[in-house]
Amino acid sequence: MFLMAHLGFTAAPGALVSTWWGENRGFAFRAPDLRWLLAGAVLPDLIDKAVGEVLFKSYFENGRIFAHTFVLSLLLFVAGTYTLKRKGDNRVLLLAFGVAGHLVLDRIWTEAATAYWPSMGPFMRYPSEGTIVEQIMEYLRDPMFWSTEIAGTALLIASLRYLGVKNARTLKVFLVSGVSPSLTQHELPTP
Repeated sequence: MFLMAHLGFTAAPGALVSTWWGENRGFAFRAPDLRWLLAGAVLPDLIDKAVGEVLFKSYFENGRIFAHTFVLSLLLFVAGTYTLKRKGDNRVLLLAFGVAGHLVLDRIWTEAATAYWPSMGPFMRYPSEGTIVEQIMEYLRDPMFWSTEIAGTALLIASLRYLGVKNARTLKVFLVSGVSPSLTQHELPTP
């Protein structure tokens, strides 16, 4: 999967769960900033493609390394839970959920050496036939790539609309401050 697929397929359940939580329990501190969830949805690829296929390509020859492991997800969940309990800040936990969503969408458990690293030894090498640009061009010719990107784009737009982001002004507010109009109405008053 690529950018829009990861964003859309992560945004949809995030929007539904956040709205349900707000309507049924309210937000004790502030509504979740779902930009952190979306950042987590693309973070593993941003890190691992840069490190494993560009910076250290001759060593790793793989775009799924450290950020595609359950270890990273677990560390983010622990850090996120800690910051939520200590400071009332849910951003790291949202980042962890985004990374976990990315791993699910990539079906990372099918690459056990990566998923369970370091318990199963080093990362597998997947020597590519061409440069990163040639690999991207190959993806662009694949109909499955386009179908998942279109579906992801549709889900992202639908999720943002569901969260109350319905025009350029509310989109700008969401992108700059993380405020989702439909979620902020469920914030509990501070004592």
